[in-house]
Amino acid sequence: MIARLRWFYFLYYAGVGTFLSYFAPYLRGLGFSGEQIGTVTFAQQAVAAAAALFWGGVADRLGAPSRALAACTAGMLFAICGLPFARTPAQVGIVLVLSALFSGAVVPLLDSTTVEAVRPIPGQSYTRTRLWGSLGFVVTAQGLGLLLAARGDRPGDRAMPFSYLFFVAAYTLLAQVLPAVPTHAERPRWREAVALLGDRRLLVLLAVCGIHWSASAPYHLLFGVLVRDRGLSSAVTGAGLALGVVAEVAALLVFPDLLRRLRLRTLFALAFAGTALRWALLARATHAAELISLQLLHALSFGIFWGCAVEAMQRNVPTRLRATGQAIFSALVFGVGNAVGYALSGRGYDRFRDAGPLYSFAAAAELLALVLLVLPLSREEPSA
Repeated sequence: MIARLRWFYFLYYAGVGTFLSYFAPYLRGLGFSGEQIGTVTFAQQAVAAAAALFWGGVADRLGAPSRALAACTAGMLFAICGLPFARTPAQVGIVLVLSALFSGAVVPLLDSTTVEAVRPIPGQSYTRTRLWGSLGFVVTAQGLGLLLAARGDRPGDRAMPFSYLFFVAAYTLLAQVLPAVPTHAERPRWREAVALLGDRRLLVLLAVCGIHWSASAPYHLLFGVLVRDRGLSSAVTGAGLALGVVAEVAALLVFPDLLRRLRLRTLFALAFAGTALRWALLARATHAAELISLQLLHALSFGIFWGCAVEAMQRNVPTRLRATGQAIFSALVFGVGNAVGYALSGRGYDRFRDAGPLYSFAAAAELLALVLLVLPLSREEPSA
């Protein structure tokens, strides 16, 4: 079971590496403006937020998130089959919205399955299973960048959407053979899920994580565009993203040890402060060496942040509501956070004609998350 989960993470995040790294440059190559890129990705994330909540509730009612995961990946594959043939904003938007009806739930369902699967196994942990996803991201972030560069960095190169489709198909097939992992808990009632949003500590956690993820949108959406605008090759995008994920893997490996030595709140603060520094420096970076080396701070921006977020959710959400809790996190942090960040990034890019200034605003947003983290409202453990 653990081996299959590792491969699932590897294939899923290989697809994420393809999409996050090269989708926006691909759309730019099709002639999309920054606002159009922001709009189609905003629509995707807005739908994904609601879908995550729905499928999370279904999974908890079934008592085995992997069953819902199989259905979600199949629906996502059906929708993504149209991506290589979508060439206009309307066509791309339709494909992304249809896929979002299912894709928004994949991560919370996968994470819920993994948390339950590793719990009874000595020496296993969520973060050390999840790091296989980081390895998959490295492979495609670097490999596809080299492939696109070797093909002459063609505008709108269909190697990008076909590569993404391949990985979606691969992990969809794997999802169909994952064994059911029961939660061994009483089935929840819907009102219990709604009551989660009345937990003050959980709301603070969702707020700071949502701000952090919104501030990461210029990187997730436009890092490849920033590299192109600096007159550099797609290989630089791949090298930077690959180095960042290597740092992320190292952070996930040491996270269990760090958690034994430091408070969860301290680790969150390190993640937000380090990310603020990263964005501030990236806003002024112009050379390949700078753009690549700064991605080492991804160890804090995602590795430590994600370890903290999963740990905080485990402490704050009852086991029988684990899939629903992860779905709420995914909907509000990834769904709403991405939607807001992507929309603002797209419009900001059109206004400044450069992605650089967006990172200065992102740095300020990270400092806001850091301030909220230390307010008296959030002093109670285990929320932060």
